[in-house]
Amino acid sequence: MGMDYSRVRDWILREDCFDPLRLGKCESVMSLGNGYLGLRSATEERYLRETRGMFVAGTFNKFDENEVTELPNAADMTAMELTIDGEPFDLTVGTMEEYTRELNIRTGELVRRVLWISPAGRRIRFASYRTVSLKNLHEIAQRVEITPLSGDVTVSVRSGIDATVTNTGSQHFSEGDKRFYDKKAIQFVLRTTQSGIDFVQTTQHRLAVDGRVQEQDAQVYIERREIFAGYEVKVRQDECFALEKYSSVYTTRDFDAAGRTTAELQEAGLTACREMETQGYAGILADSAAQWEAEVWGRTPICIEGNAQAELNQFAVRFAQYHMRIMVPAQDNRMNIGAKGLSGEGYKGHCFWDTEIFLLPYYSFTAPEIARRLEEYRYLSLPGAHAKAAHNGYRGAMFPWESAWLDDGEVTPEYCDVDILTGKPVKVWSGILEQHITSDVAFGAWQYAAITGDEDFMDQYGYELIFDTAIFWASRLEAGEDGCYHINDVVGPDEFREHVNDNAFTNYMAKWNMEKALEYYELLKTEKPEIFAELNEKLQLDAACEAWQDGCAHIFLPQPTAENVLPQDDRCLRCRAIDLTKDQQQEHLGGIQRD
Repeated sequence: MGMDYSRVRDWILREDCFDPLRLGKCESVMSLGNGYLGLRSATEERYLRETRGMFVAGTFNKFDENEVTELPNAADMTAMELTIDGEPFDLTVGTMEEYTRELNIRTGELVRRVLWISPAGRRIRFASYRTVSLKNLHEIAQRVEITPLSGDVTVSVRSGIDATVTNTGSQHFSEGDKRFYDKKAIQFVLRTTQSGIDFVQTTQHRLAVDGRVQEQDAQVYIERREIFAGYEVKVRQDECFALEKYSSVYTTRDFDAAGRTTAELQEAGLTACREMETQGYAGILADSAAQWEAEVWGRTPICIEGNAQAELNQFAVRFAQYHMRIMVPAQDNRMNIGAKGLSGEGYKGHCFWDTEIFLLPYYSFTAPEIARRLEEYRYLSLPGAHAKAAHNGYRGAMFPWESAWLDDGEVTPEYCDVDILTGKPVKVWSGILEQHITSDVAFGAWQYAAITGDEDFMDQYGYELIFDTAIFWASRLEAGEDGCYHINDVVGPDEFREHVNDNAFTNYMAKWNMEKALEYYELLKTEKPEIFAELNEKLQLDAACEAWQDGCAHIFLPQPTAENVLPQDDRCLRCRAIDLTKDQQQEHLGGIQRD
């Protein structure tokens, strides 16, 4: 599978050949979304090694008590069974004379074009178009075109909603109402098994030949966890058969679903699909593209000029901007950004320190209203941070390493993978020992306010976050025989080094957190006495202040060596040196040829 960068000036990432053994790559990098839902870019037709996925932000569920919460893979609405004169449309058979798949990051559209010769020799021009609306967050639109080039054909389509998908085998849904309205609209209601969230998924189709709408009743197929519509259309040579599919997704955990019954969401889903059909695929795409221009490209135009690599670098930045928009739940402060966004099952949709340290600055500078919601999420999840601190024998707020729904608390899996030497499951120590997340959260709150000047945020949330996390660090310090306070048995940002003492990043950030708390303690006493009084009563700041002063004065901070190397922990300078020359000379990175 090759990636073609020749059209980067047109905002387009293109796949120039079809590889059924490496489907997951483009399914992820070309994924579509709007922050409410994310859609992997699997093809319409099914293949053995595909991973179909649609994820709705904040809809976490546990498969059973032995697993942690994760974003459930919702029922698939993009797959279609396409047959032409009885031959399935399948790119692993027959031959292809042309093939491209393109993601236009400017408009948020996925386009695939194929010239396929079937095993029986039928020449077919195929094209598919897909978008997830940034204008209307609940909407997905598709268009498929089939043009026979070597004679008349009969095209058969089977398309609908497939709830047999899983999270790598874990089924998160129970079946609910399955309906077929007016022999046109298909609707499926599913409920998450543990969290009790209703998903209302609705879809309907419009068929046309050379622009002439084909009115026909669908054949209905209802099976376990599946409901499909079937159509059959005769198409003359060189005529274009077009199928447009309009789909909507609503859940009872949507921000705007408060007070609405499942029945009302069902009606909303039907209304959305009817309005989408009236608008048509082109209109839906145009509205979404205009929203992309208003929210992202027109608002944050980043231009790179320079050498021959400037165009590729320009595209790389815009590609990052694209994904940072489709992964952020901008509409809801009750959720945050998953480490894999909404592009797949990786990291179970959980939020890490990545938000505060790597992602938040972009939003703070370019979309402060989104950044504030991300930070409000941390404040709203303080009860889980308090529970984790208390469970581990500490005070204050000890934030979860992996965070999901507000009331979930710590959701890091206890075990993952298998040790190749012992054959035993590998213990995941991050949830217990990777504690720098707490100061990362405090840093994010401070940095957001420093960038935006949002004093209202600090008054309502920020000061308390920084005080509460500093209280944790003061309780976490351990007195050593050297007269210093140490932070022992942790995992730093280098997760390959477990059970280390005095990790440099952790210790320096802990001191920063306590110093910032001391600074704000004095500031509030002098300039905002009412807020100080409220927080003093809530957090006992006067007593905490003494602990912070003591902690800052005595915490151990690793110092640079004579060679100006800052040891990342107490053991790293005793480690064996490794020759990295072989790795540095590799000519492939992530499967993409480096020119």
